[in-house]
Amino acid sequence: MKKSTTENKRPLRETSVRILDAAEQLFAAQSYEGTSIRQITDLAEVRLALAHYHFESKEQIFFEVLARRANVVNESRQKLLTHYRSVRGQSPLSVEDIARCYISPYLYWSLHGGPGWQNYAKLAARIMSTERWMELLSNLFNPLAQAFLHELRRTFPGREEQRIQWAFDFMVGVMSNTFSENNRIVGLSNGLCSSENHEDACNHLLPFVVAGVSATVDTATASFTNDFDTILQASTLND
Repeated sequence: MKKSTTENKRPLRETSVRILDAAEQLFAAQSYEGTSIRQITDLAEVRLALAHYHFESKEQIFFEVLARRANVVNESRQKLLTHYRSVRGQSPLSVEDIARCYISPYLYWSLHGGPGWQNYAKLAARIMSTERWMELLSNLFNPLAQAFLHELRRTFPGREEQRIQWAFDFMVGVMSNTFSENNRIVGLSNGLCSSENHEDACNHLLPFVVAGVSATVDTATASFTNDFDTILQASTLND
């Protein structure tokens, strides 16, 4: 069927953005594997041939969907790191400074960047739990992650590297879960709390991360032996 004159006259950039927006929405809702290029072009209201014109493959569409917003978040995080470094001078950043530099850009863009950012947050949370896209995520985020690890080492001089690494990993994980909007909390709290309210969620997330990072770095290693013994005893009684 012949497409409309309006579609034929769309600027190339507008067409590619429409494709990426549609792909982002579908990937977030039903995964990479569950989404076809045909579904993407149907939602974008463009011809299938245009997807192949702009992108080599579905995998490239997936990469571009992640990269365009990851680059914005990375730039915002870098600006905040630069700002807090200038404020602190030669002194190390506080844990709260570091947490703010990591969390605030995600919060800002989710509030002011439009609905696509919510789809992006869901998608990022989804793929962080799978091994398939680890190389892609590493390429997009590891360079700036090293800057955050560097700041944590300055803030906690002489601490074990293993503790620094876990503290950063936990900060990333809990923030990703907060923005994933699975919204289990709305049921548990009988509607008192909702992960869809990003600003309220981050009001509680920030102190949690600050305390958690500090505890991970400085608290003695936990032991689970007594817990396991209790579980074993209970299991034996039930046999």
